[in-house]
Amino acid sequence: MAIRSRNGLFNVQEDGGPESRFAGELRLQPNAYGTFTLVNDVDIEVYLRGVVPHEIGPNAPDNAVEAQTIIARTYALRNLRRFEADDYELCATIHCQVYKGLQGTSPRIDQAIARTKGLVLTYNNELVDALYSSTTGGVTASFSDVWDGAERPYLKAVIDSPNPVWDLKGNSLADEQAFRKFIALNQGFNETGRTVFRWERSATLQELATTLQTYLERTQNPLAGIQTVQKLEIKRRSPSGRVLELDVTTDRGIVKLLKNEIRSALGPPRSTLFYLQPNLNPQNQLTGYTFVGGGFGHGVGMSQYGSYNLANLGWSAARILQFYYPGTTLQPLDESIVFWRETP
Repeated sequence: MAIRSRNGLFNVQEDGGPESRFAGELRLQPNAYGTFTLVNDVDIEVYLRGVVPHEIGPNAPDNAVEAQTIIARTYALRNLRRFEADDYELCATIHCQVYKGLQGTSPRIDQAIARTKGLVLTYNNELVDALYSSTTGGVTASFSDVWDGAERPYLKAVIDSPNPVWDLKGNSLADEQAFRKFIALNQGFNETGRTVFRWERSATLQELATTLQTYLERTQNPLAGIQTVQKLEIKRRSPSGRVLELDVTTDRGIVKLLKNEIRSALGPPRSTLFYLQPNLNPQNQLTGYTFVGGGFGHGVGMSQYGSYNLANLGWSAARILQFYYPGTTLQPLDESIVFWRETP
């Protein structure tokens, strides 16, 4: 059912909360859950007005806002097919991009959207997989550090600093000792001083067992039903330092966690950029672990807080994007650009 208004504006109130304003058209349609989905049909440039302020923040420097706008536009256009089975294109949450209609718009951010109208980021004339996160922890991740599938050559490990604070070629962070030295560094990075740039979070063995059991039940893992966690062991890291494989010894056997599911299965880690510090009681018995790490989220592509620093240093949006997505091209959208190709 299509819903229209004379001025193309709507006020929507969700679950008794505050009203939000939306432009364009609304469509109410049944979904697979036996309820209804409210779909907002809106032009891409208007859509960005509801995304950019909430993704990059209202106080971001102008060039960081422009970089975010270009990436958000590229992300949206590349992912139009994501919810094709549900008869809409993008969700409005962090699982896609945060979208709040006309709530939180500002003239300054609107101007940045207008200045970059139609600009997208491409690689070999195809829209890039425009992934980004709030905080990388000092080094971006490769696509394959987090997800399975074909590598994206422009999504690779980059030290998140304008200065040569670490040589990845000579000191791969796949090495445990090199990684611990890297995490001990906290100066000279784009995100230095940010709350989740460096962090420590602890959990007892029982707390780890509880969160892991919840995950195993949700994913219908055959080892669901564990009672205790006895040991955690990092088995493999990527060159960017991300944990690729972690073994959890339980009373029902070893649970092998891979890549991004480590964050889903265990409570403490804010990212997979961490090492484990065992916690012992006075009798020298293991009681739990402290996760010592950096960054928040997957760490692939642009760091939003990193872009703040680069913009404040005078870097243009184009230079910021080239830094985080090396080998890409910034260009106006035209009919020759491929939105996506099927990848294995």
